[in-house]
Amino acid sequence: MKDIIRNHRKITQAAARRWQPYVEMFIKAHNIGLRLSGQPGFEEPRADDCRPVQTNNDLALRVVICAPHPDDETLCGALALRLKQEQGAEVTCLAITLGSNQARKQERLTELQAACQVLGFKWQLTAAPLGLNNITPVSRQQPEWREKVKETAVNLASLDPDIVIMPHANDRHPTHEGSHHLIMDALISGRRKRRITLVETEFWQTMTTPNLLVGLSAHDLAIMLAALNKHRGEVTRNPYHLTQAPRLMDNVRRGREILGIEVKELDFLFGELYRMSFLKIDGKISPLSAQIRGLQEFCIR
Repeated sequence: MKDIIRNHRKITQAAARRWQPYVEMFIKAHNIGLRLSGQPGFEEPRADDCRPVQTNNDLALRVVICAPHPDDETLCGALALRLKQEQGAEVTCLAITLGSNQARKQERLTELQAACQVLGFKWQLTAAPLGLNNITPVSRQQPEWREKVKETAVNLASLDPDIVIMPHANDRHPTHEGSHHLIMDALISGRRKRRITLVETEFWQTMTTPNLLVGLSAHDLAIMLAALNKHRGEVTRNPYHLTQAPRLMDNVRRGREILGIEVKELDFLFGELYRMSFLKIDGKISPLSAQIRGLQEFCIR
């Protein structure tokens, strides 16, 4: 196991080093803007590129990140990456679909595997051989939806997660919205041994009520960009990975305003917004306590 962890670190560090200069350009540009505005520059805390990672065991957190398409495991994977790096969590990407292009499905699976290798995530398909199809709010009304829920519930039961990460219900893209309903239907239909933490993500449509901001260092973001770049067919068609850094910077701006966080309380320029809630053993959804003051208790850094 130690050899596997060391090998993964080597792969991750090598991939991150290639993207680190690109990420640092955004930090430099930000600091130039601060100086032109007469404000002190931003200095990122010194990051330990080799954070200690616990060996995965029965006590480690089990995290399942549900990806509507290959690349969503990375685009919204900040929390999962941090939990993997810093708490030794066992992270599995549950690939809901492999996209709508039948000719690209096998290739997209290969790309997903390569991205997960960089991130240190395991991966699993909802259905053999190439995932599910037609996962949308409209298809939820069709008779075959029940079988798709059953297959997904079997996957989730085998993974036995402590934390489930999925798109929010109004993420605008039909497959993202459909994936939210699929996962929730599967979770509620199954039996639970304990409370499960639910974490909703945003990409196509922002959430109005996020309650968690996860900071990313330049090194973290470099890892994510290296993983995104493994989705070669997608980023060649549309180089959306190059807009990831600005999107994450804007998330920090939104997070400060929505969640009432003072600038001085943050030591990161890049961040991802999420919404946390809990699925209780009785099947009811419990939101975060109203007593929690903004996001300060939940900022992971």
